[in-house]
Amino acid sequence: MSLEKISELRELISNLDSEINDYVASEPSVEEAGATLVELNILKRDLSYMYDRLSSAVAKIMGNTENISLPDGSTIEKKSSYDRKGWDHKALASVVAQKVVQMSVDMDTGEVVKSPQEIAADMLTYCAPSYWRIKELNKIGINADNYSEVGELRTSIIVRKPKEF
Repeated sequence: MSLEKISELRELISNLDSEINDYVASEPSVEEAGATLVELNILKRDLSYMYDRLSSAVAKIMGNTENISLPDGSTIEKKSSYDRKGWDHKALASVVAQKVVQMSVDMDTGEVVKSPQEIAADMLTYCAPSYWRIKELNKIGINADNYSEVGELRTSIIVRKPKEF
């Protein structure tokens, strides 16, 4: 595989994008447009599959390295996390709330120094509307694995292009 082939493919995709504009302007039938969309979806799936394979290989090649910078200014970050599901949200929320309240007490006077609203807002440090923040929970001594079913370790690659792209 070469960067030249990838560059050629990007050029073909750019040309295809222009052709799609013309194609849509030609007012194709719904069946024809649908069939074209299916083929483009298959192409997207194939590219996604290739990207995932190479991404996985790059993660292995990187070994213990978490970040690399490339000469063009791009960076590649490797992040790993376990897939968690089957959360016991009520039990975990109760434990986190208890910790947040404890952290809101002045140790010298025993006085609660935060309002109930501030304490509730502090909860958002440890969870988001759709997930719990594992690193933040760990910082206050709570192991998320005790409140969820832990699946396989999942590693993802994040590619960040320089701002001029």
